[in-house]
Amino acid sequence: GGGAAGGGEAAGGSEPLPAATVEEKRQAVVEALRHSWKGYEQYAWGKDELQPVSHKGKDWVGLGLTILDSLDVLWMANLTKEFAHGVEWVRDSLNYERPKPISVFETTIRCLGGMLAAYELSGEKVLLDRSIELGEKLQKAYGAAGLPYTTLSLLTGHKTIPNWTGGSLLLAEVGTVQMEFFALAHHAGRPEFRERAQRAIDLLDSQGGGLTDGGRLWPIHIRPESGRPSGSTISWGAMGDSFYEYLLKTWLLTGKKHEQYKRMYLEAVKGMQRRLIIEEGGLTYLCEEKSGKLVRKMDHLVCFVPGTLALGAQHLPEQHDEHMALAAKLAETCHRMYTLTPTGLAPEFVKIVGGSMVAGANHNLLRPETIEAFFYLWRFTKDARYREWGWEIFSAFERHCRVPSGGYSGLKNVKLRGSAKDDTMQTFWLAESLKYFLLLFSDDSLLDLNTHVINTEAHPIKILPS
Repeated sequence: GGGAAGGGEAAGGSEPLPAATVEEKRQAVVEALRHSWKGYEQYAWGKDELQPVSHKGKDWVGLGLTILDSLDVLWMANLTKEFAHGVEWVRDSLNYERPKPISVFETTIRCLGGMLAAYELSGEKVLLDRSIELGEKLQKAYGAAGLPYTTLSLLTGHKTIPNWTGGSLLLAEVGTVQMEFFALAHHAGRPEFRERAQRAIDLLDSQGGGLTDGGRLWPIHIRPESGRPSGSTISWGAMGDSFYEYLLKTWLLTGKKHEQYKRMYLEAVKGMQRRLIIEEGGLTYLCEEKSGKLVRKMDHLVCFVPGTLALGAQHLPEQHDEHMALAAKLAETCHRMYTLTPTGLAPEFVKIVGGSMVAGANHNLLRPETIEAFFYLWRFTKDARYREWGWEIFSAFERHCRVPSGGYSGLKNVKLRGSAKDDTMQTFWLAESLKYFLLLFSDDSLLDLNTHVINTEAHPIKILPS
């Protein structure tokens, strides 16, 4: 790429891969999915994650995470052979009798969400059976006050809160179980699954403090014995993000019947607009807050926000224009995170220094949030820039992250062409990044957003009958 003196490099990345038509781009995404799955099948089958460079697998939950997380996208991409192989593993080899404590949040959004979505798409009953079994075990995670604890041994039912949070729970972890357990309750005919998840939100609502100018934000640490927020760190990125996302999405999932969720979502967005949004150097940033002071950094994780705002705007006529305008501005900032670097891939977070964006941590884990935002904005505006930007990012992943023997790997340093790889194919690369690329370059009919809501691990869940 690049003309004289590497001018193209200066703007970040290189030329996007040649592809004449949207259909060719869609095919390239399906091929990337096939290549990812092939590497996993060959070198890491049954393990949580593929290590594509060293040709082995690793476990951190121990539930064949890549399989459970990928089933729905394999189905959506019409990779029927691969899908059948995954379902067969769920039927014959998925084993919950494991002593090691696992993340309740990750297991809920990836395993439970993944199997439920794949069940709804395919009708494979074993996926529902295994979901109910997992949902029952996860019930042991709830503490006396009604909040789910951080980790749980599925074998013994022993639950814990890690020391590094000072004995607090994390906002995202207690506020991101509603979609999955509401859907499970519906399919299983077991209202207690829903009631427990609902109690967590009721606590956060009642203990979350008063309104300031009609808005409110929740600190990321929550006391397990009361549900009261603790400390003063406020973030829509790591440790806060999906709580805010699920306020909107649970309202939509319940057929917009549950006013509490809509109210809390609008309170949160108002608080975010008042306290966390800044404009510098022509870009709009969503920052964090500590001890009442703005922290001038923006996680790549926050790039889900423009997608969520755009989704919400379709259902909130009074806020529509304002939310869509903010979504477009934030999406532009997220796009800039990619063009910032010579690889054309975003760093894990950026800082705003002297009015400019600079990389704050140089690694890239194959994260999906920006592609997610581009998908929603493309779907609702049909502005071609979102497909163009998406193709640029897909091309950069192909160029820098693809491992020839199978799979894709994150990068240690996006500021270096030829950066060392981190030798990990995160399960959200298939579940989310490739799914959002697939949706971005497919017809709208691949997924109807009037009948489905997508969970925080990109698993589409059918809107519940009233």
